[in-house]
Amino acid sequence: MIVRFKILGAAVLAAFAMSAALASSAQATNFTAFVYPTSLSASSALGNDDLKTEAGSVECSSFYESSSISEATSTLTVNPTYTSCKAFGFLSAKFETGPCRYILHTDGSVDFKCTILTSGGFYIESPAIITAATCEMEIGSQWGLSKFDLANSSAKISVQATVTGIKYKVTKDGFGCPFSGTGSKTGATFTQNNSMLFWSSNGSAIDIG
Repeated sequence: MIVRFKILGAAVLAAFAMSAALASSAQATNFTAFVYPTSLSASSALGNDDLKTEAGSVECSSFYESSSISEATSTLTVNPTYTSCKAFGFLSAKFETGPCRYILHTDGSVDFKCTILTSGGFYIESPAIITAATCEMEIGSQWGLSKFDLANSSAKISVQATVTGIKYKVTKDGFGCPFSGTGSKTGATFTQNNSMLFWSSNGSAIDIG
């Protein structure tokens, strides 16, 4: 009986050790580069990125560039630029992101941060603004959205969005605008029909690992 307890005890300790190793391995997943420092960049053609609201889609050509990283990191702050936009059935629109940034996490979740640090040391909200004809909407800071699919692809990082549950606020709903009134809304989605490939600014290999 004593021998049996010793065996069980050893088995339990081994199981705990394996669990700890697996947890440590999961926590160690990072955006990594062969050469530091570097930034990561990607672009997406018009029609690939689709922000869908109750008034219809917002589609733009897009360019994404991360802040510089000097070591492996579990988060990546990405600055978006949107051009040649069309929205809500109108052929011309503007998507002004201001200070808004995506913060990608290696678990696939994403934050959308739209704050500015004032000279007085306070953070104030400055949302992204989308305008098209008589329509205007804002997208402010929100956290823990899901999800971005991340994968390694020939020394680059493949990223594809299927983000749901996005909150937004309609600030203008004029004549011909298909929104159902102004005010706070929820349930917008941001999807990409095809994945983007992020590459390193210094030409080195990058990956998730």
